[in-house]
Amino acid sequence: MDNLSTQALLRLMVFAIALPFLLPGLDIVGELVFDETHYVPAAKSLLSLTENRNPEHPLFAKEMIAAGLFLFGDNAYGWRLPGVMMSAFGLVACFEIAFRTFSSVKLALLTVVLLFTSISFVVQARTAMLDTYTYPLLAISCALLMISAAPRRRFTTSTILLILSGVCLGLATGAKWIAGIYAILALVFMIGQRIYRAFHDGRPATHAFFGRGFSSWPKFSLITAGLLFGLPSLIAYIATYLPTLYLQRDPLNGIGGIIEFHLRMIELQTMPLAANSYESDWWSWPLLLKPIWYHFEATEGGGNRAIFYVGNPVVYWGGLIALLVCLVEGLRRKAAVPFRIGLAFLASWLTFAVLPKQIGFLFYYHGSAMIMCFVVAAAISLAPAGRVRTGLYWTTLAASTAVFAYFVPVIYALEMVEDQWLRYVWLPSWP
Repeated sequence: MDNLSTQALLRLMVFAIALPFLLPGLDIVGELVFDETHYVPAAKSLLSLTENRNPEHPLFAKEMIAAGLFLFGDNAYGWRLPGVMMSAFGLVACFEIAFRTFSSVKLALLTVVLLFTSISFVVQARTAMLDTYTYPLLAISCALLMISAAPRRRFTTSTILLILSGVCLGLATGAKWIAGIYAILALVFMIGQRIYRAFHDGRPATHAFFGRGFSSWPKFSLITAGLLFGLPSLIAYIATYLPTLYLQRDPLNGIGGIIEFHLRMIELQTMPLAANSYESDWWSWPLLLKPIWYHFEATEGGGNRAIFYVGNPVVYWGGLIALLVCLVEGLRRKAAVPFRIGLAFLASWLTFAVLPKQIGFLFYYHGSAMIMCFVVAAAISLAPAGRVRTGLYWTTLAASTAVFAYFVPVIYALEMVEDQWLRYVWLPSWP
């Protein structure tokens, strides 16, 4: 089997292994949990073209839930199955990103295992919410963008991949606006990298934008690549609002109506909100000070069922140590990849420190937690080769998997005996 076939098989394996862990028992809780109570009714209204019941957010995630309702009915599989499938594809995309970032199958597999066993990823994948679609679509967009940038990629293939990447970004932003902010951060990085390479190679400054022959997208100028990526993204984003033109109640009037709707969304997202028992500050998210019980119920046998959106402490808390390693050692050794991954995490997390949102929740950290898995893998890559690095690799993998297994009852809402749920309350702020 050649190298290309092996790589394709690995990606297929990631997808095939993910589904048996994401799919089982989607209907164990046959009622809406946490913010599903907002988004599923909104999806029903979009499916019937009645009204836009959730005007403070874009539409695409709710449209995907509506597609699930149309295909599988108004039940747990209709609400949640599309998100599970999107998350499985997102895992494959993360493998692709990690493989191209580290140039190592071993580190790419570690990254995916950490993602899967981070607990929060699986819980979110099985819940019909906006973030369930936003971050997998972002990962898919990023993976396609990286593939398109390969130096030996054919012009036509790179063009198609750039367009597809842009479409996925538009849909991710159409699920939740935070995707657009990630795109801006990535754009700033790419422009900076092109400018640096232009000066490093002794080229005029204009070559950073109009020149060709760079290591990434060598057949394109940055302007051309940006248009091939950006225009499809904008078109895909606008297309997600087409159903609002045909609503029975308060339909939007063309592009002008869509623009007015965006102004209304901005107003709704920045207005003061009522206090919530699960709200938390951005700085507390890596410390896991306020996880969220997405669902909790008493069972007929006197026990409980629960769904707990919490991060795996091995990834979340251990990741903070890994972050320091990537930043300090990456800078000291001039190891660009670990240092940039550390900066990517900081940019993702600290974005929420400046956003004009009145309240925050742990699931706002979802994208940053996904990047943290890359941070851990990058830190391990900095360990001395041989027994030390191998030991860290397998110890991290085993510890993360063991903690995930311990939390299984509150990940999959399995029936627990009375007070068993208290075993998963590790801090006083967790009940």
